[in-house]
Amino acid sequence: MTFTDRVLKAPRETRRPAGGFTLVELLVTIVVLSILLGLAVPAFRSFMQNDQQWTQTNNLVLALNAARSEAIKNDAVLLPILGGAQICSSNTGLACTGTPWNQGWIVLGADPANPGNPPKVLQAVGALPTGTTLNELNNNLSITFLSNGALNTSPAALNAVTPVVFKMCDVRGAAFARYLQVTLMGRVVASSTAGQDLTGAALTCP
Repeated sequence: MTFTDRVLKAPRETRRPAGGFTLVELLVTIVVLSILLGLAVPAFRSFMQNDQQWTQTNNLVLALNAARSEAIKNDAVLLPILGGAQICSSNTGLACTGTPWNQGWIVLGADPANPGNPPKVLQAVGALPTGTTLNELNNNLSITFLSNGALNTSPAALNAVTPVVFKMCDVRGAAFARYLQVTLMGRVVASSTAGQDLTGAALTCP
């Protein structure tokens, strides 16, 4: 008797059933996966948008602090007319252009070895993603720090003798807007709550 004959003549209860899923099991699995994907994709997208916005806000905070630190480091070395170091809007990364802040910005510092030379670009940040706006609420497109770290509040430097205030909005609207300000002493303070300023008041977006 061959092996095949022995298998065919084996009792029915000893034969192993064929593996696999029934049609109902497959349908249930597909439905569950669809529900999970429907929940996960929006959550992941929101996570990515929050991370992107945090990065953009942090880049601005770092640039403001870099300009202030440069002014303090240079001490008495001042930029022509305005002060010790400067951050301004720029869509070229090479010079102040007076363009909206969301098109990018640069940090300028004096050359201590050659104080008479034009300021040099110390840091450049490119344009923010499409749909993101960044405004300074007093329409200041250039901010200058003095050698003591304070803001230069002369009429030639700022449009208003008030803290410099930035507001960043993305496509999600005011509920996710970010707020930060630079005090007259030059300290950068950001709101920890999206959609609110430092006092807890709700922000608005264009």
